[in-house]
Amino acid sequence: MGIFSKKSGLLDFATQSAYSTEPLAQSIWSPSTLQSVLFPNAGGNTTLPATVDEAMAIPAVSAAIGIYSGITSRFPLSATEGADWLSNTQPGAVTPQLRIAATVQDLIFFNAAVWFVSRDSEGNVADAIRVHPNRWSIDAEGSVLIDGKPFDQKNLIYIAGLKPQGFLAAGRYTIRHAAALEQTILNRSLTPSPITVIKELHPNEATDEEVTKAQEDFANSRRNPNGGVVIVPYGLEVAPYGGADENNQLLISARMACRTDLANHLNISSAMVDGLTGNSDQYTNALQSKSELLELSLKLFTQPIADRLSQDDVTPPGVKVNFDYSEYEVVTDAKGNLGTSTEGNIDE
Repeated sequence: MGIFSKKSGLLDFATQSAYSTEPLAQSIWSPSTLQSVLFPNAGGNTTLPATVDEAMAIPAVSAAIGIYSGITSRFPLSATEGADWLSNTQPGAVTPQLRIAATVQDLIFFNAAVWFVSRDSEGNVADAIRVHPNRWSIDAEGSVLIDGKPFDQKNLIYIAGLKPQGFLAAGRYTIRHAAALEQTILNRSLTPSPITVIKELHPNEATDEEVTKAQEDFANSRRNPNGGVVIVPYGLEVAPYGGADENNQLLISARMACRTDLANHLNISSAMVDGLTGNSDQYTNALQSKSELLELSLKLFTQPIADRLSQDDVTPPGVKVNFDYSEYEVVTDAKGNLGTSTEGNIDE
């Protein structure tokens, strides 16, 4: 019997599947695990989607996911009638806020998410838990499989994203480009001058073995964490090859451009993931930036959830599910100050 058996409660399902990075009894045939099984060393320019681990190792991606998760988890879900389960879950580690944050992450990474729901005797949804992407897949008929096996579709809600592809597929080259840059920068921090030329100024009778030994000694001395001392014999000259400053500037520029590309894939302003504390332009345009983040970024991944939960197979006909964005929205008063968009906060 598995965690989907009738003897297992929704709380067990939540604990074992809803949010762990390595869920129990995961199927190797699911989209997010099959790649790593068949191509464990895939990388570089491969056409396979990136993995969550690859993406989250990039600082700009981690920052963007943190912004999306932190803000969207604070948007309450409500319905025009009933549906109390939207703001509640079984007691335990998986709160309603965590359920929303995890679902938004799935929509970003995979452009789809799946919820497992329990229903009462009348067939109405009583509770819901997000299913980890490692657990589910889609068959040729469009049905959702759990651990590669058929499952009662009435107890599953498939939430489709609005973009043609998820970030792990659409941004795979940029993610790996960023990872390569991080590795290159790490290498340069260990060896600031990647190539060093030892030039002969006079004829030298050194053998191939002596030359190789001299190269190894020089390289080891340069990597010494406490600093190294080398002796340059008469007739030799040691000098870096290429302009170090130009190479460093190229890496800095490439890293900034890559960060912008990642932000574009994630539909978020690059200024929000650049790691800086802000500048005067950002403070001056704070209201506009906040509004753009809500309308162009956050709603791209929250509205599909609300729209799917408004379908008749989830909530009764005529019931509309919405996110409450009121605590996030802001207005300006006559002096240009920012304030929370609530009733009565504008002087008459």
